[in-house]
Amino acid sequence: MKNKLIFLLCISIIAILLKLLSLSKFLVENFYSKFIYKKLAGGLNKLSGKLSFSLGEILIIIFAIIIILFIIFTIKNLIIEKERLKILFNFLYAIICAAIIVYIIFMSIWGLNYYRMPIIDNYSKYMEKQIDNEDIYSLAEYLIKDINNLKSQIKYSEINTNYQALNRMVEVDYKNIFEEFNFLNMNYSRTKPIKSSKLFLYLQISGIYNPFTFESNVNILIPYVSFPFTIAHEISHQIGISYEDEANFLAYLVCSKSEDLFIRYSGDFEILLYILGELNRDEDYGYLISNLNEETKKEIKEYNEFWRQYSGDLSKISEKVNDTYLKANSQKEGVKSYSRVVRLLVYYYRSKNII
Repeated sequence: MKNKLIFLLCISIIAILLKLLSLSKFLVENFYSKFIYKKLAGGLNKLSGKLSFSLGEILIIIFAIIIILFIIFTIKNLIIEKERLKILFNFLYAIICAAIIVYIIFMSIWGLNYYRMPIIDNYSKYMEKQIDNEDIYSLAEYLIKDINNLKSQIKYSEINTNYQALNRMVEVDYKNIFEEFNFLNMNYSRTKPIKSSKLFLYLQISGIYNPFTFESNVNILIPYVSFPFTIAHEISHQIGISYEDEANFLAYLVCSKSEDLFIRYSGDFEILLYILGELNRDEDYGYLISNLNEETKKEIKEYNEFWRQYSGDLSKISEKVNDTYLKANSQKEGVKSYSRVVRLLVYYYRSKNII
């Protein structure tokens, strides 16, 4: 009993120290994210990247089986054995210790990135003027012009929409943003296809990053127009970007700087969806849409219909779990944080004198 309490106390102290470290964005950014995480993740994702399959996906299944067997074993002992209080205590002790250990590992190899200096701080001098509808409409107009231009070129070009081909291209394209965001420069590996992609459709998940195996995974059954953007989004988590709006922001920049027309189109397409979701359905909205080419309008409709067919109780549970997870990790807006990429892009293009 004494040894158990000492062990619990030790891991609790470690967990508390990690939490205290997370209170200083300066320390997290300069001591952890830019140094420890880069060395740790940069080395280990090379190892996991050599595997053609998702190790994380397999470990999740194994972990789930272990938990189920442990619960069954405990229930069996509670029924058969006489010392039920002792069995119950051991069960609760094991659960508490496991939870603390998982927390320690998570924070040490990834979770502290949730408390690093936000990218938006780079654009602080462009934040004096508040963002209004005019800014968002200007951003939308800029994207629509680019989308129309790209779509007209795509018609007469040979476009590759294969996941593996796009995976290789986006992996190379990612190096383009390190010129502007040098502090993010580190080793990374390409994404991996999710074998259980059909299940993830019902969970409304396009991609997922597994911090325990340093793997970025992509649902290969999503609409192909989403492939480049989703690949870039998941790689951004791999290089230490935890906030979802920042991951979307970097994904867009990676796509926008690509020489491939389809990759650039994917970035514009996905961000336009976020922007349209932020705008009121008024005359100005109608005017914006009227300027969008018919093929992209059709793609947006098909995109929405695609995800609607997989919407249900499972997707609602998945959204709630993700919302809770994000809020527990310093993203107060939960799943709504994804759309905050619009705010980041307004500041970014202000810095470029585009809007």
